[in-house]
Amino acid sequence: MKTTDTNNAAGGTAHTTAPLSEAVAKASQQHEPEYADSPGAKALFGLGRSYLYRLHADGLIQGVSLRKRGQTKGKRLWNVDSIRRYLSAAMKGGE
Repeated sequence: MKTTDTNNAAGGTAHTTAPLSEAVAKASQQHEPEYADSPGAKALFGLGRSYLYRLHADGLIQGVSLRKRGQTKGKRLWNVDSIRRYLSAAMKGGE
C-alpha cells in the first residue's frame, strides 16, 4: 500500500511512502544496544540505578566503569545481555 501526502507545509512537494519489507522490519527490531547506561537500562527493562548496582555487586549482571586514570567520576555501562539473562532466569524461578 502506497500513500501520497501532498499537504506539505513547504509548498506541496509530494511524498510517497511504502511499507517496509518484512526483512527490513525484522532487521530494525533486532538492532539493540550491547551496553546501556543506567537511564538506558531503566528505559529498556524498568530497573532503577540502585537496583542495577545491587545486582552488579551480587555478581548477577555485568557492568563496566569508564573513567580516566586518577578521576573519581566516570560512566557506568551495563551489559544488556547479562541483564536479559538475569531477567530470564528470574522468570523461570531461578531468582
